[in-house]
Amino acid sequence: MIVAVVAAVADVRSAIGFSSFGVLLYYAIANASAWTLTRAENRPPRVIPAVGLAGCLLLACTLPWTSVASGAAVIAVGAAVYVFTRRT
Repeated sequence: MIVAVVAAVADVRSAIGFSSFGVLLYYAIANASAWTLTRAENRPPRVIPAVGLAGCLLLACTLPWTSVASGAAVIAVGAAVYVFTRRT
């Protein structure tokens, strides 16, 4: 529903950039999490999640600045809501 409204009223290229930022951030977090695995958890060689993390962050920074700024703002609001709800 939200995606349909955004596609109807916004420039679709902006929505694509915003979505790309979110996906790249998600995969960056996944690569950072893979870095923390132990050998007993079948961890890949450390270079694989390191290259994956660096690649995701590099690609995220090459997106249009409006996509990066709006994506970062949404993440910041979500983090603030999380912190606020955990303290209350």
